[in-house]
Amino acid sequence: MAWIQPAENTHASLVEAMQRMDGVEFDLRLTADDQLVVHHDHIVSIPENMLEGRSRIVEDWDLSDLEEVGFCSFEKLMSDKEWLVPWQEHSKVACLEIKRSLPKVAKDPTKRMARVMELASVMVDEAGIHNQAAVFYAFHRPMAKVAKLSGSKRPWSRLLPIVPRTGSHNSKRFRAAPEFIAYSFARLLRSQKNSGAPMMPCAVDYFEGIKRYLHLGLPVGLKGKQLRRLTKIRNGFPVYVWPGHIELERDLLDAGLSLLTDNADSEMKLPCGSSRWLRPATMPLNEEQVAGLRKGIVPEDVAPWHEISDQQLGWDAVRMIGHRGCGKSPRPVIQSR
Repeated sequence: MAWIQPAENTHASLVEAMQRMDGVEFDLRLTADDQLVVHHDHIVSIPENMLEGRSRIVEDWDLSDLEEVGFCSFEKLMSDKEWLVPWQEHSKVACLEIKRSLPKVAKDPTKRMARVMELASVMVDEAGIHNQAAVFYAFHRPMAKVAKLSGSKRPWSRLLPIVPRTGSHNSKRFRAAPEFIAYSFARLLRSQKNSGAPMMPCAVDYFEGIKRYLHLGLPVGLKGKQLRRLTKIRNGFPVYVWPGHIELERDLLDAGLSLLTDNADSEMKLPCGSSRWLRPATMPLNEEQVAGLRKGIVPEDVAPWHEISDQQLGWDAVRMIGHRGCGKSPRPVIQSR
């Protein structure tokens, strides 16, 4: 039976991704009643007829109302053993993106973001999640202030270039372009290291097509001289690439880069002919098994990391991460009740 992708950022999607892959990335927002909901867009992603006269803005809704139409409570997610045990005991990781509210909700979103980090950190701490298994990040320059105000001791990183909060998808990219041009991969890495980040989220634009030549400084890539330059600059520092396009998946992993994928189908073949392996870190393969994978041979009876080692895998492990759970969905995310 063909795999069916669950809707993004839903409870089912997040749990399945945590089971299937090395970890999960998802988005957190603060509701009107000071709770955490997992939701990417500013606008409640449901059909117009389901709004029933209510505000379109997520932050104007109470959590219970968002749950009623199908969205995920972070607190309830954290009480689900199918989600929690892999995170606690199997070296899985979570990348928690703190979403900025629209200017009409908060002109400066920093305090609201700090509240998100505070509430989430309390639950993550209470669950005993390892310090190398959770990271907060956001498209927000003063992330250091967010972390300080939150009182959290959890690691954080920053998504660069900063994408504006308002505008269409294309206009946001256009307005973020000057910062992308100004930041070479090497400069981006220095910025993250200097901030104390444990890993670097990185747009795939730095590695693919003509876009990798558009910034100042020398380009990096996934083959030949540019790959050697990438490896030298990185010097083992963990880099998480988004989105991890299917056609680049094998090359990204071979380059020692973790990736955020929008496709959690383990049965599909990559364009290069290789079979997929969704748990390169938490169910590692030997060289012979990797060679077989490239020929389309899926290995059997592979022991998971937690059965062969007592060591917690760190950020430097090369991982496949589920983006918004099992991958982003067409809009609206919730099609019906």
